[in-house]
Amino acid sequence: MAHIHFEHDLDVIYFIYGLSFFIMGYSILTQCKPNSIYKIGSIIWMLGLFGVLHGINEWLDMWALIKGRTALLDYTRWGVAIVSYCFVMDFGLRMCFRGIRKVQGGALSIDIWLIAFIVVAIAVFSARSDDFLITSNILSRYFLGLTGALLTGAGFIMYYYREDENLKNAANMKYKFWILGMSFFIYGILGGLIVPKGDFFPSNILNVEWFHSVTNLPVRLIRGIFITISALNIGSILSTFQRETNYRLEEALAHRRTIEDELLASRQRLRSLATRLQSLIEKERTRIARELHDELGQSLTSLKIDIDELLISNATTDRVVLIAQIYDIEKSIDSIIDRMHNIATELRPSILDQLGLLAAIEWQARKFEQRTGIKCNIRYTTKTTSALGSLGAETSTTVFRVFQEAITNVCRHANANKVNAFMYNRDGVLVIKIVDDGIGIEDHKIFDNSSLGILGMRERVAMCGWQLLIKGKAGVGTSVKIVIPGIADDKNTIS
Repeated sequence: MAHIHFEHDLDVIYFIYGLSFFIMGYSILTQCKPNSIYKIGSIIWMLGLFGVLHGINEWLDMWALIKGRTALLDYTRWGVAIVSYCFVMDFGLRMCFRGIRKVQGGALSIDIWLIAFIVVAIAVFSARSDDFLITSNILSRYFLGLTGALLTGAGFIMYYYREDENLKNAANMKYKFWILGMSFFIYGILGGLIVPKGDFFPSNILNVEWFHSVTNLPVRLIRGIFITISALNIGSILSTFQRETNYRLEEALAHRRTIEDELLASRQRLRSLATRLQSLIEKERTRIARELHDELGQSLTSLKIDIDELLISNATTDRVVLIAQIYDIEKSIDSIIDRMHNIATELRPSILDQLGLLAAIEWQARKFEQRTGIKCNIRYTTKTTSALGSLGAETSTTVFRVFQEAITNVCRHANANKVNAFMYNRDGVLVIKIVDDGIGIEDHKIFDNSSLGILGMRERVAMCGWQLLIKGKAGVGTSVKIVIPGIADDKNTIS
């Protein structure tokens, strides 16, 4: 069996060992994304710095072996090693104990205080020993390197099984995390227990010389193998993370584009609605002006002529004829009053303010029947009256206007013979449902920007925080449902 000559090959082994650490640290630092969607992305840089610093430490050991030791070089090696172990310890703590986080206000988190305490304790005990550097090196491996590596290995395995990262469906992730965890376990034992020889337990028994005598292999070579395995698995995992991050980013961008398209469509609908409302306002103004000018104006002009004739002929006209003329004038006045009342009612039914929403809906239904010949039935539960009465003035107006628009659409488009309006409250929700037996609205017209009547109803309802549900079935009819939450339950039968 060929023997590796430890004392002759030590400089090469130091170089390879340091290179293994450096490669692991460099691969992590170049691939990790601090803003990753994965929680590990915000802390894995610690493991990368551990690898880079520990690799530098091994190269410094190699330099000391080749060129000789100096006090400056020894303390530099000690400082780099301590800092590297602090990083792996902090990383392991954060992986295993997710509650350890930086607190607000710039204060240090629990793990930083714990590591600082361990470092101070190592320095104090080492200062009391015969060789500060050897003792601190051994203690830092025991309390920082060993503990940090074991926590890191356990943390990687625990991380895989946490449901919130959704890693279980990723290909080959399970064995990658398990190999990674076991690699750090073995490295922790080899690097944290197999230490330079010391004069206290267990370093006086379990040390580098003992390992070499048993295995005839340098412990750094075995450590390097497992660190290389760890580096390969970490690189593969980070690469998978990056692909997954890119995929989720593409999904987020696609979702954003969808939202932007919906926003543009919504703006277009609102512009169309505003244009329609302005057009309706102008048409209504024109109609009212025509009513006032053509009907009321003509009636008032005719009334003025009749009064003038009455004044002129008052002295010569027979009393019976005079009384008949006065009656005609009274009829004209009554007609003018009725017409003004009709105009005011069309603008806003006074019955809505005087008798309430239910009475206004029933009045509108009767008027709709008279005008169109389409039967319109209103059905409601015995307690719906109080439920409707609990609505405020503005919300009552919204319900009435939506009802008006719904039955107007029946007249214009449905080709129906009958309309039923159901009003009931159930499970704290008031429902007003208008159903016709017409041809049924087509699905694409429900959200069509050109369906301005439906758009107007939808906007009115949305302003109140309610829901408007419209469904149609060819040859069966269309239903328009207003859903109003926050109403007391009503389990009475429909009347």
